[in-house]
Amino acid sequence: MQKKIIIAMSVGFAVAVAIYYFLLFATLTVVTVPANALIKIDGKALARSPVSGFEISTGRHKLDITHSYYEPYSEQINVAYGDRVVRNIDLQLGKGSVKLLSNPKGAWVKVDGQRLAAVTPTEIILPSGPHEILMGQTERRAENKTLELNAGETVTVNLSLNNDPHGSLRFQVSPADSKVEFVGKQLTYKSNMRLPIGEYAIKVSKRGYVAQTFRYSVKYGKNQRSINLQRNYAALSVSVREKDAIVNVSYMNDGDKVSKLYEPNMRVPVGKVAVRVAAMGHRTERKSINVGVKGASLKFLLPIMNAKVGSEFVDRLSSADQGPQMVVLAPGRFQMGDNAGPPSEQPAHSVLLPQPFAVSKYEITVAEFLQFVAQTTRNVEGQMLKLDPKLPAAHVTHKDAVAYTQWLSQESGESYRLLTESEWEYAARAGSNSAYSFGNNPIRMCEHANISDLSTKQIFRAWTVTNCDDGQVRPGFGGQYKANKFGLYDMYGNVAEWVLECGIPDYSQASEIGSEPTLGASCESHGYRGGSWDSTAVEAASSYRNASSRISDDRGIRVLREF
Repeated sequence: MQKKIIIAMSVGFAVAVAIYYFLLFATLTVVTVPANALIKIDGKALARSPVSGFEISTGRHKLDITHSYYEPYSEQINVAYGDRVVRNIDLQLGKGSVKLLSNPKGAWVKVDGQRLAAVTPTEIILPSGPHEILMGQTERRAENKTLELNAGETVTVNLSLNNDPHGSLRFQVSPADSKVEFVGKQLTYKSNMRLPIGEYAIKVSKRGYVAQTFRYSVKYGKNQRSINLQRNYAALSVSVREKDAIVNVSYMNDGDKVSKLYEPNMRVPVGKVAVRVAAMGHRTERKSINVGVKGASLKFLLPIMNAKVGSEFVDRLSSADQGPQMVVLAPGRFQMGDNAGPPSEQPAHSVLLPQPFAVSKYEITVAEFLQFVAQTTRNVEGQMLKLDPKLPAAHVTHKDAVAYTQWLSQESGESYRLLTESEWEYAARAGSNSAYSFGNNPIRMCEHANISDLSTKQIFRAWTVTNCDDGQVRPGFGGQYKANKFGLYDMYGNVAEWVLECGIPDYSQASEIGSEPTLGASCESHGYRGGSWDSTAVEAASSYRNASSRISDDRGIRVLREF
């Protein structure tokens, strides 16, 4: 009995003690993200988080939580008997200030890999925590520093940038558009660029050329080297069914166009090559091919062109009554130029016109040209509007003439253009080898053309004229004089006729194919042929050449239509 009483008293005492502590004390639990934050109660360090069930007396307390990279946390807590105080706190990153200085000043700055817009000296605000600072300057060695930035802290970073010796680099490359690369480095080549002294792997290349790769040492001062790439050549094979065909191969070489007659298995530069094949009575064909290092081959089967030589036709136009009256000319070969003439007519050379084509029977009239003007609202010289509509168009620029042919092509759906000099001379000669289609006697010119003659002399007394009389002075209506054997009127005299060519280049580089323009070095002026009402017989001869950049009352238009 006594033992039971003792046990009961012990249990009661324990319960009483537990009730006493429960009423007199409280507990504090603090968990932070991140952990390891310093916990203070009333200014005294308690522990580093997390803490659990820490006994705390009743009453009012100040809770402070600090972490080197985060904003401090502070709270007043009121604790009653038996309270269980629990705090789960996400600490927020703080900010600090960094003063960035360099010697010399004006350095660029990267912070954690990101380049700042400003240069030193400057000051920036950063999130607290670790940071990597990198500074650099042209021809100075870059320097870096790692810092630990606490919340609310101001840190100064001052780096000295030592000289980094550089040299300039310039490669004179041929061809000029070759590509220069730094092998294995993230550098873009620019002429006279500055580079740190040292050795670099260089590659110079261009499609169609043998590339060069070499090592080059950049030294202090100017560094310069010439590099000439050699063309890479390969075999070209061209097969043509027509045995008498003329095969021309052309390509660009150092900015210049090279044109050669084909030879079996000839070697050509790797890259783009154009091949043109022409044969009498067949349609001329052109093909472009990219020749690789293993070579290339082409085959041609030229279609036969049938056209009724000497026939005449008029194309219908979509927005006008009709186009000019055209005459079909046969393909042929003739001797162009005159070795006894001025340098511009030399050397005399054989020219092939392999395809039939049509030429306007008369010079284009004012009325025909004004149809084009009305449809296109193109500006026209006021002097033309004063002319009789039946007269040949004059006061036209070369651009006007070309635009007129383009309009004809659009309106008819056919291919119109100006004549090349070769086509014009072929049409003017009409099968002859003499100065004029009718022979060599200039006195007979007045039967075939309106030129400067005795009638002209009565008005322009100081002029040199041909000793014949055609009965009129200025341009007259087309078709008043004799046609040549091709049925074309006024190939000589009346108004001269613009041709495709620029200027009057000599014939030394002329193409054997007459439908290919012999282009000059400049297009400031263009050729015109045939003489005019104010020309002498010599100036109206089949081989005579002239050029101008201006309009005049003695220059007009004759057109060609391709088949």
